[in-house]
Amino acid sequence: MAQPLAYDLPPAPPGEQAFTAQDDLNRLLETLHTSGTLRVLNGLVSQFQEVMAVVLDGLNTYEGRNGLANLLVLAKLLGRIDADGLDRFVAALDRALADAGERLDDADDAPGSLTVLKKLRQPEVRRGLDAALTLLGTLGSQLHDPQPPVHSSHDGRDGAQPE
Repeated sequence: MAQPLAYDLPPAPPGEQAFTAQDDLNRLLETLHTSGTLRVLNGLVSQFQEVMAVVLDGLNTYEGRNGLANLLVLAKLLGRIDADGLDRFVAALDRALADAGERLDDADDAPGSLTVLKKLRQPEVRRGLDAALTLLGTLGSQLHDPQPPVHSSHDGRDGAQPE
């Protein structure tokens, strides 16, 4: 799970009680300038109409509309996923990919059929297979499910409005 950032306010200049809003604004402006962000933002604002014309032209295509709709569906799906469960899954996937990569780097010959079958006796292997088969089974059953898609509760006909 994500941890909050530890941020301590910088000490006030000698002889002053605390920073004023003007001091904070000056520091922000200097930071934006030294990082180059201010120059980028200035260029973006000065060419805003041209930039937006390019963006809107790109979105006003079949692919642009589909891409935006897909992005919204993915955002909604990500909002439904339990953060702790996803964190555990990603950590497990990271470790599994590292272990598989190490196994592929081994100079040994490919394991025999009996060696592979012996792995089925390991509880971790069976647990992983069960999770993968459950995922595939649920996916297969949902592919032909007549329920509406995740992103809306209507079929888009007869003037129906999304929820």
